[in-house]
Amino acid sequence: GEGGEGGEGGAVWDEEEREALVSLPSVELLIDREGSLRALCGLADLLYGYCYDVRATEGEPTCESGWTVRMLSTQLSWLDPPASPAEAAGASVRRSLCYPLLRHWLLSLRALDDVCCLLRLGKVATIRALLAARKLLQGGAEYGYLLNRAWLDDTVIWLQRVPARRLVRLAAALEAAAPSKPTVGWPLEQYEALALEDEEGGEGEASSSESGDSDSGESGEGGEREAAPGGANHADTGRSERGMEVEGTLV
Repeated sequence: GEGGEGGEGGAVWDEEEREALVSLPSVELLIDREGSLRALCGLADLLYGYCYDVRATEGEPTCESGWTVRMLSTQLSWLDPPASPAEAAGASVRRSLCYPLLRHWLLSLRALDDVCCLLRLGKVATIRALLAARKLLQGGAEYGYLLNRAWLDDTVIWLQRVPARRLVRLAAALEAAAPSKPTVGWPLEQYEALALEDEEGGEGEASSSESGDSDSGESGEGGEREAAPGGANHADTGRSERGMEVEGTLV
């Protein structure tokens, strides 16, 4: 389906997508069972950065979007694709909590949900997302052209011949392996407790300062509150803990 219809639901590629697909070499990639599993996990890794950026920019890419896609992917940043769905989900969430400007636990989980949604929509939706990520890398990431040649191009070529049922299985495996705060690999709950202490301490200092300054008629320059670090959040995700080792039958 490189030149015309997508092959799923009668979808038709737009002109830009068609040109991108036609520009790819027509080759058949020979991948064994282990390589196929790694390619599927790498697919999730590539999609996560794109889904995160769409969430963070509300669908309006910025000059930083290519950088975001690259930094949230282990294989684009370190040439090290994940070996399991648990590794893909865990690494993506961790990177989203330290590299981008917007760092929030719920945002990281929503981006992972979006990846699963894309995979369940099928190959057309997934390839469209990859082509969009490819465009962002081409125009906004350092060495974007080389990264596309090394990873995105081959992934798009390979994905066109992957049965849609494998994408559905990958989505289920990612959902089962979604990290929780205790299993993400960082002591997030301790960080949040420290942030709460700092916030409460700042409020106490502000109240004392305002009370003291009211006697002298001053507005209280010490009344500024110390904000909690931007990466901390106190919302309950409502998710139960899920095993990190669940991979499902992907290949």
